[in-house]
Amino acid sequence: MGIVTTIPEKCKRCYTCIRECPAKAIKVEGGQATVIEERCIVCGNCVKVCAQAAKSIENSVPEVVDILAGRKQVIACLAPSFPAGFYPIPPHKIVGALKALGFYEVWEVALGAELLGTGYASLFKKALRTETCVVTSPCPAIVSYVSKYMPTLHNFLAPVVSPMVATARIIRKRFRNGQEKTGDRSLNGDLGIVFIGPCIAKKNEIRDPAVAGEIDAVLTFKELLRLFDERGIDPALAPDGAIDSPACRMGRSFPISGGLLKTAGLSTDILENHILITEGKDRVLPVLWELAEGKSKARFYDVLFCEGCINGPKMGNELSVFARKQIMADYVSEWSKTVTEKEYLETLEEFKDVPQGRSFTFETVNLPEPGEAQIANVLANMRKLGEDEQLNCGACGYATCRDKAVAVCQGLAEPEMCLPYIVDELEIALERVKQSHEELVSAQQKLVQTERLASMGQIAAGVAHEINNPLGTIILYSHLLLKQLIGPAVGGTSFGGAADEAVQADLQMIVREATRCKNIVRGLLDFGRQSRVSKAPTSLAELAGEVRTIMGPKAAAAGISLSVDVPESLPVMMIDQTQIKQMLVNLVQNGIDAVGSAAGAGEVRLHARSPGKSGLKSGDESVEMEVSDNGCGIMKENIGKLFTPFFTTKESTKGTGLGLAICYGIVKMHSGNIAVDSAVGKGTTFTITLPVGGGGKS
Repeated sequence: MGIVTTIPEKCKRCYTCIRECPAKAIKVEGGQATVIEERCIVCGNCVKVCAQAAKSIENSVPEVVDILAGRKQVIACLAPSFPAGFYPIPPHKIVGALKALGFYEVWEVALGAELLGTGYASLFKKALRTETCVVTSPCPAIVSYVSKYMPTLHNFLAPVVSPMVATARIIRKRFRNGQEKTGDRSLNGDLGIVFIGPCIAKKNEIRDPAVAGEIDAVLTFKELLRLFDERGIDPALAPDGAIDSPACRMGRSFPISGGLLKTAGLSTDILENHILITEGKDRVLPVLWELAEGKSKARFYDVLFCEGCINGPKMGNELSVFARKQIMADYVSEWSKTVTEKEYLETLEEFKDVPQGRSFTFETVNLPEPGEAQIANVLANMRKLGEDEQLNCGACGYATCRDKAVAVCQGLAEPEMCLPYIVDELEIALERVKQSHEELVSAQQKLVQTERLASMGQIAAGVAHEINNPLGTIILYSHLLLKQLIGPAVGGTSFGGAADEAVQADLQMIVREATRCKNIVRGLLDFGRQSRVSKAPTSLAELAGEVRTIMGPKAAAAGISLSVDVPESLPVMMIDQTQIKQMLVNLVQNGIDAVGSAAGAGEVRLHARSPGKSGLKSGDESVEMEVSDNGCGIMKENIGKLFTPFFTTKESTKGTGLGLAICYGIVKMHSGNIAVDSAVGKGTTFTITLPVGGGGKS
């Protein structure tokens, strides 16, 4: 397992870590951002930016606890940034707390930085003399990035150990010298060195084969605070402790930008073009790539991946980089005064032969670049067909849509990471859901309508049998009574003598209402017969001619023009001729009634055409018929009720409310559709679509 890993349950697909990773060391699988160990440079940027704390760091606390328990002399090496890292706890309290944990001595890594200052000064002079370049190497993230991704800069890395390793070598020299003086060999192999700092990359540096074994373990500042807490030690209340390392001065400025130059005694004049100082990945990487491309003229590059080590990913507080710089400046100024020139020179003299050099292990891990066809295919799949559709919004963690497409080709990313793509997919899905919902609602409405029709059909026959015969008797005897009242006397006498006008009117009312009841019963019988369809090959033109023969005189009597336009070229249809004719007659009659109640010249039209494919479930060729009028129209709120049995907008004496329900049932039994479009004062159009082949079984 790598030093930096992802906690899957905490990863929320924000992709911020991808955006901040300079090494393309994070790939997305199933929506989870996974760290690729062999590509990771352990810079800690992903740790710093993850708002969900979804990045886990290798825990070195148990290892340090074992070292403290198993070795006699364990030395704590504090990174130069520790005064700012634990603020407001005073430095001497941190030292005291470390000794309370069991550390034998506490050293400042600033001592190693002091020693390296002379080495870097020599490298700079050599670079000027030979017109070569030097890239400083105290930052392990820089070393790792150049080693893996910038082979053209391999020879530019300063072959110098970091202050951490230099301090470890100083400690081992000091203890060897002590053993030689005393002759005590009992401590051989019993010395432990633990580095404590804000840098995650130091955990990776101690694994480098070139310096392996110099440092036994690395604790971050936050891990140390956790260890204090586990041991019940409050560093703010710890006894004061004294630093055990030899005196040093400017090495304490090492974690501040430009501190290396200050320690080495090199010029930091802003007009000095031979030296370039910068920090933070967003500034460092462009500088390094300019150097690799031969665009930079500087000879000495003092670069750090963080904004100085005082802004490492695991500092012990949330102070700003400016506040930390002030704390460090005060610390350096205060403690430098306590070191005399003699003490300083003696320290340098004692450790001048400590080796500062190191080698590097280079392992280029650049991914193969995909071809243009691959990139174009990925962009097309993400609906980024043109430059205007490539938003380059960065929501996926990549600077441009093209960069994202390249990452998809390299197996580092997924198309679903693109926010606009996801939004488009959601909109399409929502539209499908909406369409499915509308289809479901429509199907439910049709089911309800069908159930109503079925129920009405079931009771129609019973109602007809139970009511039709009594109605016939009522009508018959009403006519006989009316005939006796107004006609010649039966058997030489008349009913009640002279005609009684009031009785006559009552009898006529009985006849009219009984006749109306009989029409309703006839409608119910027609309604009930819809479930039985007898299909046969039928010419729609001939059928329309029969409708004109039936309805023409009625239209003429009402002063309405009836036009029929049904081409003989229409295909022969498999339909129930009687039922379709009844449907058309009902619709034409409705049109005549609607026009009759409107002012102006009236017209009812029946026409048909063949639009080709029906769009019906059968997929059969279809014929579309329209019955339209320029009558009074139908109010919007009534359109949804038109095919409901017994709903009518006509006067009670002119309609039963079953005509359109019958039409609807006939159309559905033929696997067709019927729709209505109406505007008040302009007219109504009924559109019927029927499959030519009948659309199903008879």
